Amino acid sequence: MTRISHSMNRLLRELQRRHVFRVMGGYAVSFWIVLQVGDVILAPLGAPAWVMLMLIAIGIIGAPVVFALAWFYDLTTEGVRKTRATDSDADSVRVLGGRWVDYVIIAALVLILAFVLVQRDSYQPVVGSSIAVLPFSDLSAEQDNQYFADGISEAIMDRLAQITGVQLAARTSSFSLRDAGLDARDTARRLGVESLLEGSVRRSGTRVRISARLIDGHSGTQVWSQTFQGPLSDVFELQDQISRSIAGVMQIQLNAPSIDNVATSDPEAFDQYLRGRDQLRQAKSRQNLEQAARYFENALRADPDFALAAAGLCRAGWEQYELSLDPTLAESAMAHCRDTEQRFPELAETRVAIGSLLLGTGEIEQAEEAFRAALSREANNAEAHAGLAMVLLRRDDLDGATRQSSRAIELDPAYWRYHYQLAIIDYFGGRFGAAFASVQQAIRLNPRHPEPFNLLGAIYFAQGEFLKAGDAFAQSIQQEPNSLAYSNAGTNYFFASEFARAEAMFQRAVELAPGDPRPTGFLAWSIRAQPGRDHDAAPHHWAVVRTATERLAINLRDQEARSMLGLHLAALDQHIAAQAALDGLGDYRELDENVLMTAGFAHYLLGQHRLATQAFDLALDKGLPFYLLKADPRLKDAWNDEDFAALAIRHQNPIPTT
Repeated sequence: MTRISHSMNRLLRELQRRHVFRVMGGYAVSFWIVLQVGDVILAPLGAPAWVMLMLIAIGIIGAPVVFALAWFYDLTTEGVRKTRATDSDADSVRVLGGRWVDYVIIAALVLILAFVLVQRDSYQPVVGSSIAVLPFSDLSAEQDNQYFADGISEAIMDRLAQITGVQLAARTSSFSLRDAGLDARDTARRLGVESLLEGSVRRSGTRVRISARLIDGHSGTQVWSQTFQGPLSDVFELQDQISRSIAGVMQIQLNAPSIDNVATSDPEAFDQYLRGRDQLRQAKSRQNLEQAARYFENALRADPDFALAAAGLCRAGWEQYELSLDPTLAESAMAHCRDTEQRFPELAETRVAIGSLLLGTGEIEQAEEAFRAALSREANNAEAHAGLAMVLLRRDDLDGATRQSSRAIELDPAYWRYHYQLAIIDYFGGRFGAAFASVQQAIRLNPRHPEPFNLLGAIYFAQGEFLKAGDAFAQSIQQEPNSLAYSNAGTNYFFASEFARAEAMFQRAVELAPGDPRPTGFLAWSIRAQPGRDHDAAPHHWAVVRTATERLAINLRDQEARSMLGLHLAALDQHIAAQAALDGLGDYRELDENVLMTAGFAHYLLGQHRLATQAFDLALDKGLPFYLLKADPRLKDAWNDEDFAALAIRHQNPIPTT
């Protein structure tokens, strides 16, 4: 034992002589400072959690390396020198620093220890007023109840949304991080909340077990946890217990309506309702929406007084109408919604559905009433804010629409449609820079939906960026091919003088919509713009002539058809017939800008430059952007003419770029 003590003493003296204690103490102090700095600056910089873990790993791995270097080397007044083998060695070079260095290191270590102890004793997890409910895990044995676990999460969200003072992250945002692999602190930072609720659901037969945990988003520390279990028929009561427990922990007064008028005691009704709600969250397709409606109908057959199922059927109905614009579906959806409104007037979800239907059918005042009624019940309902924004846009209240749309984004920042909606508002307000930023965010959030790409193309087109606009519409086609997208892409490629690409796009548009004369006409112009292909364009010019003639046979006052007839007859060198069609337009001052523009091109082909510029002049006064006329390849040789030069002087204006 004495020998062991002697050996330990010798080792300690050798460690002291080689200044290992000093070096390792300094290393510990430096490492602690690095971690503190990293903890402060990494989160604001958006660094992922693994960066801090990497710093810790480097510090741990570096410790034995520093120990070995301290054993073999000294930092002296003459540089780095190998440590003397014994104290009796002749080399008496002084080690850099003195006893004061040891005192400084010891003092720093004491301060660090005191700081850690104080932090440990004084730390209290933060439970703020903002919370995100994360998707609950499915712990059922068959692993086939994720829709049920998601439904429990959403139902708890609905309850928390009714707590006065709670700021709740929207479902789209919190569920978007389901498989992101983030820790609690990163998740809270992404969602902009102080607290997180996570949990699990285990369903077995007619019983359900729900475990919930409240997490401090600042530290990742668990603040509260509890398990609730009971028969499936009591699931709404269990959800209410969870919500009230959370309210108690957050010290916020629960001020929600009674659950008696929305609950069901029928397990099958509740299961069918959750299946329908899950189906509504899927991609908006006719099949998915019809299936959602069937689930809600099944739930109502099991329990006719199940308010949430009635609201779900209302919602599925109006989404079916929005997808197809079938008037019969609008009537059916409205009937469901009106019935739900009368029986369960407290549900904001029903008001939102009714508002959306009324907006779609053009009843603006009633739609506004419905959305404001929804907000009076749930002030933080993102869908209601978004619906009201579109109402205000229809009223040309761009500032009000912007405020409402921005509020919807604050409440649900991960939902692409709200960013897309804000981009639409900025687009109509001529704020193209802001519209571009919002539509790009919508594309980042949902790169598989065609609508943001169509709007991006419209923004580029409005700024004269025709090639970029064509490419944007081409991206829309990749997501959902249709005649309008092909036609839009072709129009922009035509303006960009990419005539072969324009021809290909218009050819597909004509194949998908053979009765529409507009893509057929531009197909002719795209072919005609390519050298030596006038003969190939002729059949398409004649196709427009036939379609326009058929339209005029139905409606003699169809001035759009008459102007197209005159233009394409002029392109076919049928001058007398073209002039007769143009004469039938009557007073040009009564025509809209599109008819006037078409008539102007017809006069230009007939060599009537003064009449052409007069028609263009009226069209420009009525809203036709001059830069579009100036960029049109069909007029590339016209601007040296004195009438066209005078037209340019009168209307020359820069392409809007705001």
